[in-house]
Amino acid sequence: MEDSFLDSTLFPFWILKKGWKSADPFPYTRSMPFNPPKHIASFSHVTTEILSYLGVSDEVTTLKEYCEEEPPASDRNKPEYWFSMAEGRLKSLKADLAITFSIGQQDLQKRLKEKGFNVLHLDPRSLREVEDSFIQIGKATGTLEQAKGLAQDFSGGLSALQSKIPPNAYRPKLYVEQWNKPPSAAGGWYSELMPLVGAHYFPMLSRELSRSVKIEEILKFDPEIILFSIYGSGLTFDPAEVLKRIGWEKINAVRKRRIFTVEETLLNRPGPRLIDGAKVIQWILGESFWGWPLVQSTFARRVVD
Repeated sequence: MEDSFLDSTLFPFWILKKGWKSADPFPYTRSMPFNPPKHIASFSHVTTEILSYLGVSDEVTTLKEYCEEEPPASDRNKPEYWFSMAEGRLKSLKADLAITFSIGQQDLQKRLKEKGFNVLHLDPRSLREVEDSFIQIGKATGTLEQAKGLAQDFSGGLSALQSKIPPNAYRPKLYVEQWNKPPSAAGGWYSELMPLVGAHYFPMLSRELSRSVKIEEILKFDPEIILFSIYGSGLTFDPAEVLKRIGWEKINAVRKRRIFTVEETLLNRPGPRLIDGAKVIQWILGESFWGWPLVQSTFARRVVD
C-alpha cells in the first residue's frame, strides 16, 4: 500500500508500520486532551477583538503591520519580504497559532502552512460566515462554549435590530462607500446588514467584495442616504467631500444633504461590533425617514452647510 492511502484512512494504520501489536495498549484515542495555544499571532484587528470577547487576550500578539487599512485585495503580488517578514515574526513569537484574515492574506496563509505553521484562515463575507468565524476561533483556542455564546448574542442582536423597524416602514435607498479612491461600494456582509436594519441597499451580489462604481450607476440608483465608511479613516473623512464630485449634485441624498460619515471600525471589522455599527445606521434611517428624534452620535458625523 502507498503511504498516501494509509494516511487518508480513518484507522491509523501507520501505527502498524511502527510495530504495534494487538496485545499492546492501543496508543490512540479520540478523547486526547486539547492543549490550547499559548502564543497566538493575529494578523487583523477583528480577530484580536474576537479573541478578546472569548477571554483570550494575554496570549495574543497583533501584527499591526499586516492589519488592512484599505479594502482587502489579493496578496498575490505582494513583495517577497512581506511574506518572509511574517514567517520571521511567527518564529520570534514562538507562535503556535496564527490567524490570518481575508483575501488580502490568502496567499500568505498558504505559504505559512507550507512552512509548517499552524494557521487558521478566515474570510467571512456574509453574516452567517461572521458567526461561523466565532466558532472556528473558539475551536482553535479551546473556547468553543464562549464562542457559541458570542454567536448567539450576535444573532440575537441582529434579530433585535429587525424588530425595531416600524411596521410598513419606508425603506430608503442607501449607498455606503467603503473607499473613495476610486469611489467603491461596500460589499460582503453590507449587502445583508443594510436591508436588515431597514434600508434598500445599493445593488450588490451576495458575498461580493467591495467594488468601484461609476457615476452612472449611482445616478440610476439615486440613493436617498449616502454613508461613508472609509477604511482606515475612523471618523475623520469629511462627508462634505461628496459635494465637490462632478455629477453627484443631481443625487437625491446630496440635494437633501442626507450625507454622513460613520466610524468605519464599526462596520469594516466583521465581528461583534457590527451590531453597534448597525445601530448607528438604523438611527440615521429612523431620523431621516421614520420620525425618530435627532440623535448626536459620537460615531457619526453629517454634512453641515
